[in-house]
Amino acid sequence: MTAPMNVPSVLTVLNDPARAAMYGHLAQLAGVQVIQAEGALHALTQLERTPVNAIICDTTLPDMTGEEFCSVLEGDGQPDRLPVYLIPNVPGDGEAGRAGGPEVLIRAFEGLGLEPGRYPVPLNCNAPTQLSGELGAFGLAEFLNWVAELGYTGHWLVTAGAPQRPGPCGHLTMQAGRLNYAEFGGRSGKAALLGLLACLEQRSGGEFRFYQCAQLPATSHPDFTQSTSRLLIELAVTLDEAAPRVR
Repeated sequence: MTAPMNVPSVLTVLNDPARAAMYGHLAQLAGVQVIQAEGALHALTQLERTPVNAIICDTTLPDMTGEEFCSVLEGDGQPDRLPVYLIPNVPGDGEAGRAGGPEVLIRAFEGLGLEPGRYPVPLNCNAPTQLSGELGAFGLAEFLNWVAELGYTGHWLVTAGAPQRPGPCGHLTMQAGRLNYAEFGGRSGKAALLGLLACLEQRSGGEFRFYQCAQLPATSHPDFTQSTSRLLIELAVTLDEAAPRVR
């Protein structure tokens, strides 16, 4: 597939099909052509057929690491004109730990020279939120259960830590009140939501923003087959059982 003339293009090399669908959906809303590859070798084949303006890549791929993939590109003389945005495996306190989810898309869009006004929610920081606030005694699980009962559809951005020292950010979506997507620190699905809940507990809260939006990808994460309330009960039990290891 060749991108239309003057339309920026991105190649995504992501392990999770649901995450690849989400990135493709948000990029399409921003007017960016997305080409998807299943692994580094497939990506190299795609690059031979179709030039792109940037690559978004997992740190660990089925056939090589992200660093090895970048080395191959460097050997081909690519890096000066083809930026690669690596998504880390786990969250952390440094810049790399906050470069997952929506942030990496924003970095890619900035590198492509897109006007911020073209960014879709939840990437557009100037877009109005339907709900926002701080998480403390009334935690994320309570907010998710409340919004689930209202049957909302849209995006959640949840940042762990105090406003003056924000930590990693998680991205969730709901379809008619049912959680159907989660990404946090390079993880996806239940593992992402579990990691986000643990991080919020470690940092004694955080901040949330909810953007009501009818346009979501058709692909849901296969982990999310239960109601939101049932899912959160299951994760709460898992978090308690794994307390010495997770917290």
